[in-house]
Amino acid sequence: MTARRIDARRTAAGAALLAALLTTLPAAPAAAQGQVRAMGLAGAYTAAARGLDAVGWNPANLALRRPHGVEVGLASVAMDLNNNAFSLERYNEISGATLNAADKQRLLDDIPDEGFMLNADVRASALGVCVGPVALSLQGLAGSTGTLDKDFFDLILMGNEIDESFDFGDTDGEGFALASGTVSFAAPLLTSRAVRLSAGVNARYLHGLYDLRVETASGGIVATMTEVRGEASASYLTSRGGTGYAVDAGLALQAPRGWVLGLAVSNAASHIEWDRDVERTTWRATVDSLALDTEEPADRVIDEKTVAAAAPYARRLPATVRFGASNTLGPLLLAVDVVKPLDDRAGAGRRVELNAGVEWRPCGWLRPRLGLGFGGDVDRAAAGLGVALGPLCWDLAVANRGAFIPDDTKGLAAASGVSLAF
Repeated sequence: MTARRIDARRTAAGAALLAALLTTLPAAPAAAQGQVRAMGLAGAYTAAARGLDAVGWNPANLALRRPHGVEVGLASVAMDLNNNAFSLERYNEISGATLNAADKQRLLDDIPDEGFMLNADVRASALGVCVGPVALSLQGLAGSTGTLDKDFFDLILMGNEIDESFDFGDTDGEGFALASGTVSFAAPLLTSRAVRLSAGVNARYLHGLYDLRVETASGGIVATMTEVRGEASASYLTSRGGTGYAVDAGLALQAPRGWVLGLAVSNAASHIEWDRDVERTTWRATVDSLALDTEEPADRVIDEKTVAAAAPYARRLPATVRFGASNTLGPLLLAVDVVKPLDDRAGAGRRVELNAGVEWRPCGWLRPRLGLGFGGDVDRAAAGLGVALGPLCWDLAVANRGAFIPDDTKGLAAASGVSLAF
C-alpha cells in the first residue's frame, strides 16, 4: 500500500474517543460585563458608572452621586457566550452541506494556532441598595474557559498522512461558580473649586458553589498503514464549596469642563479556600493496534478513570485594571475605557482592550446606547436601551461578539435589569 491520506471518517472514531474528555472541559469567561448599561456601552463604563452600577466598575464613583439619593436594584442578569474561531456566517455556510477539501481547509484556517477557545459567563444580581456613597449588594457569577488543540480539528477534518502524528497538548480549561455579598463605600480625598478626587472600595464575602481546575491534559494519535495508535490523559481538581474574600479599589477624578476620569482594580486582593468535597479525577485512555477495518473501534479502546479525595486548595480571582474617561455634551454621554488583564485566567480576558460608547438622552425617559470594543479576546459591537418611567428604570442590552458585522459574529451577549431610583 502506498502512502496516502486516511479517510477522516475512519480515524475520527478513534480520535473522538481519545479526545472525549478534552472536548468537554468546562468552558469559562471572557471579560463579560456584569451590568446592563455597561454592556450597551461595550464596557466603556469605568468613569461613567453611577449608583449601584459603580459597585461592579469603580466604587469611587459612589461619591459622585447626589448625597441623599437612593437606588434599589431589583434584579439583573447578563450572559455571554463566544468563541475565537467560527462565525455565524461560517456556520450557515457549512450547515447541512457536504464539505469538500477547500471547505475543510477554510474551517481549519479559522482556528488560531493557539487552539479553539470557548468562553462563557453568566452574572446575576438579586438585590442591591445604594444610599449616597454606601452600597450593599448580592450577586452570583459563573464563568468558564476551555481550549482545544488545533491538531484535533486538523485530524478530524483532514485525516492524516501515514505515520503523521498529532498532539493535543494545548488543551486546557477551568470554571467556577460563586455567590457574593458586597459592602461598598466611597469618600472624597480632595475637593477644590476645579477638581474633586474620590476613592472607593468594595469588600466582598465569597461563597464558592463549584470549582474545576485542570492540572494536566494531553493526548496524541498516529496512524500507520494498517492501524491507529494513541493515548489521552487528564487530571483535574473539583470542589463543591468554599469561602473567601475579595477587595476592589478605585479612584475617580472630576476634572474641569465636565470630564470624569476613573481608575479601578477589580480583585486587587482575593482569596478563596475550596475545602468541601475536594476530589482529584484522573482519566487515561489508550488505543493500541486499532485496525482501520475494525467494525467496533470502542472495543480496542482501554480507558481508566479514578476519583480520589484531595486536599483543600486556595485560588485567587482574576484581576483586571481599568482606566476610563467620560464627558456629557448636551444630551450625549461619551465614554472610553482601556482594560488590562492582570491574569491569563477565566474571567479576566487575555489581551488589552479599548472600549468606546455613547448614550443619547433625547428626552428624560428614553436612553439608547451604542458601543464598540477592540482587542481583548474578541472584538465587540453593542447596543442598549434604557427606559425610565418615574423611579422605575428598565435596561436592555445586546452585544455582537468577535466582529462588528452580524454575519461575522463569533458569539452573543445579552442582558436585562430593573432598578428603582429616588
